[in-house]
Order: sequence, then C-alpha cells, then structure tokens
Amino acid sequence: MSKYDRLLHVLNLLRGRPGMSASQLARECEVSERTIYRYITALSSAKIPIYFDKGYRLLSDAYLPPLNLTLDEYLILKTALSSSVFANQSFLRKQAKSVLAKIEANLSASVRKDLDKLKDITSVNIKSTSGSSKLSLLFKLIEQSILSQKSIKITYESLQSGESLRQVDPYSLIFRHHSWYLIGFCHSRKKIRLFRLNRIKKITFVDSSFQRKKDFSLSDFFKDSWDLYQGEPVRVKIKFRGIGAKVIESGQHHSSEKMTKLKDGSLIYEIKVAGIDEIYRWVMGFGEDAKVLAPKELKQKIKSSIEKMSRFYG
Repeated sequence: MSKYDRLLHVLNLLRGRPGMSASQLARECEVSERTIYRYITALSSAKIPIYFDKGYRLLSDAYLPPLNLTLDEYLILKTALSSSVFANQSFLRKQAKSVLAKIEANLSASVRKDLDKLKDITSVNIKSTSGSSKLSLLFKLIEQSILSQKSIKITYESLQSGESLRQVDPYSLIFRHHSWYLIGFCHSRKKIRLFRLNRIKKITFVDSSFQRKKDFSLSDFFKDSWDLYQGEPVRVKIKFRGIGAKVIESGQHHSSEKMTKLKDGSLIYEIKVAGIDEIYRWVMGFGEDAKVLAPKELKQKIKSSIEKMSRFYG
C-alpha cells in the first residue's frame, strides 16, 4: 500500500468513525502510534482540516476524494454481499444488491478494465433458499424490540417440545449456520436462549421494558459451542483415519482443537465443546473413518444409533 493509500485510509476512518484516538487508528492501520502522528501532521500540512476533540475529527469532508476501491477490495465486498447471509433472505437481498450497485457505479476505469478480464474467471453465484415475507416482518419487529428494549411474547415451535408461548427479552439477531436466530432471555426458562426465526409462529409486544444483562456477550455465549447448541463443556477425543484424517488436517474446525499425527497416518483430535449433540452428528458423517475415544456418553450415543440403523438395513 502506497503512502497516499495509507493517508486516504486514515481519512476514511475519521470520516466514518469520528473521535478515534491515535491508538485506535494505529490498530486499524496496523502501524505504530508514532506513525499515526506523522500521518496526522502530513494531512494537516496538506490543508485538510483535522482537529482533536475527544479524539481526531474532520472539520469538513469536502476536501476528501471520492471512494476509490482497489480491485481486491471490490471483490471482497462483492463476495460478502453475495454470501448466503444476504442471498438466502429476500428482505436483505434487495438492500445488498442496492449497495453493490452503488459501489459498482463508483469504480474507477482501471478497476472496471481489470474486472472485464476476470469476467469468465471468477464468479459468485449463491442460490436463494428462503424468500419468506413473514420472516422479513419478524426480523423488523424483533429489531424494533431490541432498539426499544421492550419484551416480546412469541409462539415458538421447538423440535423437541412442540409449540409453546414464551416471553423473551431480545438481545441480538445473528445469522449462523444458514439461518437467522434470536438470542434473548427466556422468562419461562430463566436463562438466555436461542430461537430460530423461522420457527417463530407469532410475535406480540409486551408493555414492559428490560435491561440487557451487562455481562452478556455473543462471543462468550458461543464460546464452547460446536456451532449453535449450548450445554456443559465436554472433553472430546476422536481418532480419525484415511480420508477422515486428511479432512481434519486440511483446516481448523473449532477454536479449542488439538491434533496429534500418528506414525500410521491416523490423527488424534481433541476439543472442548458445549454438549455432545452437534458434534455427534458431525462425527457420524465420517462413518468408519472416525472412532470416538471419549467421552463415554458420546461413544454410547453413536453405538446406539449404529445398532438402530443396522436394524433398518438388515
């Protein structure tokens, strides 16, 4: 990145997030604070009105050049806006397309020229799997209740316990594993729970406000989850062989994982995960290439499933 690009990056940060400190700018730009002070001096010398008031700010952005994305930056944005988070949800897909159109309208001539060369080389084409207008309405109602900190009542259909009425203090909306989920404090269970949006049958506002728990954070909530589920942390140990070992070795699957390669090419895989339900399904997908060594309850769950399946197939 040239010096001009680095200075422009600082300007864009200040335009988008006025009040940033030198240390915050340094972290964003991945340089030292001393370098940030040099950048601020250089920009001020170029008569760009930067001032300090509880952080660095721009007096006016009239002097700033228009957004000028590089080819790589545009491709990253296009990939993100074409991802399943937007492509599979009709109520977000329209906004994502609008944002992408505005970005493309401001691309430089050189970037457009490079894109023409890549037309038949790179492609992002994710099919839509959900287009529910009801989901769009639920999303907007829950957003409104989060912002106003108002409790809601939902008629929810659980796969295990069926349909029930719950009062929930909504904390967050999160897209995870191909679907949108509501995270909130469930009054009937007296704990923070996860609700899949397309299983919410009805939603009504409750005339009572709530205060979000101060110690709640999404990262802590999903800390030990394999994907979504919650539960008591369990130490899991699995031996993979053949293709299974190669798949495991090819990338990271969980933040706590530890791999030990054995002389025969097999692999010992160890993790700490919340509950065994999700990892049970994952292990079953490897068939004979995976053998659970611990814990006993996971071994027994897989053994029981295999016995039932053997009866199906004789």
